[in-house]
Formats: sequence, structure tokens, C-alpha cells
Amino acid sequence: MTAQGKPHNRLQRVCALIVLASLVAAACGNAGAAPAVVIGVGSTDEQQVLAALTGESLQRAGIPVQARTDLGSTLGLRRQALADRIDLYWDYTGAAWALGLREAAPPADPVESWERVHEADQRQGLRWLRPTQANATLALMVRSADLPSPDSDLAWLAGELSSGQRRLCADPDFISRDGGLRALAAEYGIDASAVPTQAAGEAEAVAAVANGECYAGLATATSGAAKAAGLVPVADELRVFPAFVVAAVVGEGSPADAATVTAALAPLIAALDTATLAGLNAQVATGEDPAVVAAAFVSRLGRQTPTPAP
Repeated sequence: MTAQGKPHNRLQRVCALIVLASLVAAACGNAGAAPAVVIGVGSTDEQQVLAALTGESLQRAGIPVQARTDLGSTLGLRRQALADRIDLYWDYTGAAWALGLREAAPPADPVESWERVHEADQRQGLRWLRPTQANATLALMVRSADLPSPDSDLAWLAGELSSGQRRLCADPDFISRDGGLRALAAEYGIDASAVPTQAAGEAEAVAAVANGECYAGLATATSGAAKAAGLVPVADELRVFPAFVVAAVVGEGSPADAATVTAALAPLIAALDTATLAGLNAQVATGEDPAVVAAAFVSRLGRQTPTPAP
């Protein structure tokens, strides 16, 4: 869900790292070794980062891994897991609720969002691991220098936008649909028709805010491009935007559905929050290899990272 670089080449590098780890584990193991955990990798920079972090964490715990890459978004990953073609993937609670489970009104509360998909997907044979503190929800981004204080929220930005002097860059659907700008304006008490808007995709919106063409732009809160451009998300205190909590999902009864896997991923899950994931995505958005970024991050977890089994 983040900015683009050279995704195909990056996917190949992530895949190569994970496959190499699997081959090494197989060469050093024996006939009774545990089966490899097959990690599903989506098509975005963020999915590549999450997959690389997973592969690195499991490898360090002595768990063999393989990767299936470029599987698309929530629906593609979900189909692969339900068909037992992958054992583990990363998903977003709001996306799973609305697209995977086809339910209306994804919850805005992160705890409720995770609990709902966790309960519903148990009936589908999918188990959501403990949620991270990363919420890849939609957010209005501004330049960090324009944010009056870290506590400034959308109530402040609503006032700026309603002045008619500050332009908002966002995708056309958000500008026009009832659940988009109009819902945001209604909740924060402004006249949506008074807000100057400019239709722009996420990458265009980020660039327009960075160069001053727009005062605020719509992106995901974990956008690596926005982070790299020095933009910050404005807090949505009234929770207009639905929660997209980032969490790992495993197939029940698969090699990933094991206590050793859960334990190996625990330090990573505990370490990921919105700002941290955005920072990792920013490194990839500016050209760094996801595998290198992941290795450095997992190394920094230090003693919290599980020790490989003898």
C-alpha cells in the first residue's frame, strides 16, 4: 500500500533471499526436518517489506521458509491461503473485512477491527496472529513543517481547508463519494464544498504536497513515499477513516500454524507500529533492498529475536 519503486526487481530479490534461506535450512537439516513455511508476498513495497521481515525472523529461529511472490492485494493473497498454496501472509483488517469477507462498514476502532476479522476468519480456516500497532488506514498528509504541533489533528486541518485557501489533493472517488470527503467534512463540521480540491492518485498527491502545490494529500498512514518526502499524517481523532491494522494471517493446520512460528514472529509484531513501518517503507521507496532493510531491522531487535533451535 505504499509508493512504488521497481517492484518486480525487488520482489525477485526478496524471493531470492527467502528461497536461499530455505535451501540452506534444507541442506543442513535431515529427513525429519520441519516443512518450510510458504510466505505469500503481495505486489506492493509494503508487502515486500513485511515478507522480508518475516523470512528474516523465521530464518533466525531456524525455521525453513519459501516464498510465493506477486500475489496481488488482499483478495489474491486470501485466495492463495484458502487454497492451501501459502501458509502465511500479511493483511489489513479493514481490507479483509470489506473485500475478503464482503462486510459493510469496516470498523474504525483498531481493536474492534482486528477482533471482527479474527472471529470471522476462524470459520474460514484462517488464524490472525496478534495485531501489530501499525494501522495502514487512509490519512491526510501535510508537510511536517506545516503541522503546528504533534497533537494537531484533523479538527485543525479542517479549519485550514475550510478557509478556501488550502487545496486538498485526493483521488477522485474520495472527493466525490458520500463516504469520502463529505463524511470527513460532516464529522469535523466543515462545508465540503468550500474545500478546494485537486484529483490525484496517492503518488501524485504526495508529490503535490511536498512541492507546495497542495496543502494536504490523501495517502496511507504507512506510505513510504510520504515519509521519504517529509510528510506526516494528521491524526484522525474522531476515527472517520476505517482501521487497516497490519497483522499476519496463517492457515490453520499449515506449517505456519505452530507455536515456534508464533514465537519467532512475536518480537517483530511487537516492534511494528505505524511510524516504524512507514520508516521501513521509506527506505525501500528511496531505493534500498527490502531484504537488506529487513535484515538490519531484525538485527536491531537484539535479544528479543528468538535464538535458532540447535
